[in-house]
Amino acid sequence: MKDRKPSILVLAIAAAAAVTGLAFVAPTLILIKEHYDVTSNEAQLIITAYLVAISCAQILWGPISEKFGRRPILLVGSLLYTLGGFLASLDQSFINLILYRFLQGLGAGACLSMPRVMITDVYSRTEAAGKLSLLLATMAIFPVLSVSMGGVSGEKFGWQFNFLLMFLLGFFIFVGNIFYAPETIKSKVDQLSLKRILVGVKSLFRNRTFLYLTLISSVQASAFFSMAGFMPYQFKRLGASPSEFGMWFALTSLGYISGNIVSSRVSKKIALEKISLIGCYWSFIAICAMSFCLLDSLSFPITLAIACFMYGVGNGLVISNVVVLSISSVEKENSGLANGIMGAMQMTSGGLLGSLIIFIGGDESFIRAILCLLALSFLAIICCISVYLKGSDRFK
Repeated sequence: MKDRKPSILVLAIAAAAAVTGLAFVAPTLILIKEHYDVTSNEAQLIITAYLVAISCAQILWGPISEKFGRRPILLVGSLLYTLGGFLASLDQSFINLILYRFLQGLGAGACLSMPRVMITDVYSRTEAAGKLSLLLATMAIFPVLSVSMGGVSGEKFGWQFNFLLMFLLGFFIFVGNIFYAPETIKSKVDQLSLKRILVGVKSLFRNRTFLYLTLISSVQASAFFSMAGFMPYQFKRLGASPSEFGMWFALTSLGYISGNIVSSRVSKKIALEKISLIGCYWSFIAICAMSFCLLDSLSFPITLAIACFMYGVGNGLVISNVVVLSISSVEKENSGLANGIMGAMQMTSGGLLGSLIIFIGGDESFIRAILCLLALSFLAIICCISVYLKGSDRFK
């Protein structure tokens, strides 16, 4: 089994669990808010707790996988995801729902982080970029379906039904990875110690290229995850129901699929740094385009949905290439830790940005949310330019 390479499809489904856990809940956020009679800030905790758990988990699972292997961590993560989904579907208090979402997030962290590092374990940098783009394009199909289905199933069967569907998905991931996800790490560390982890963290934070790339990926990912928190309110103002929101917002994932397909096709011809920079520029333009729905003549759900599609394309051009560049910029023995830190930053920033936007009134004032995204997107462009110039110097 050690000589086999893992199935990209199976890894994609596992990685999709993390985003599906968000996309299935986003369309029903207003329904959950009304069910528990809580405020928008309190309802946002359902998203934030999940993202924080994924963030903490990825930092934890990365170093542990260097000792015990990628495959066992992936299997344990799928079981935790399954358990969290089942418990969250039960009749319970709002506090318990948040706790079970946190548990589900711990499992989702393993399902999200292990596939990325497993691909970089067995492929070269250029091959890994192409494979990772295909993985992300494949996994993005699930958010498309889950956002669309999440709104419809939430309205017809209740929001608890969505958690039962995630329970079934987690079980399917567990079985699939038993048969099609062999171990990929070639040499495990002899012992896992806090000192070794701290030394690795210190090394990573001295690596300026890694820090820039981590910041870029965090900004791109956090913008998407934060949209799950404030976009339902804007689509509602434009006249869309929860189920209609699911359909429109699914275009974001379709754009993401398109961006990854393009990236996988050009990654062997164009430098990864350049593709990432183009994606950052495109994402900035897409965020600007989101504000068009505030114009009376363009105040329609489709206007905002098209801009979300554009942002998805930009994200698809950036994320996979930045992940490969960041992991390849560090020592091999720190690849798991680097992958964990990058993934944790993506999710943490997503949770924090989502909460920040709601806190400043982004659920009521769409322009405030857009201004936050524009500021961060501009920061990502600056960092990407620095990485691109450094990469250009290397090839002179």
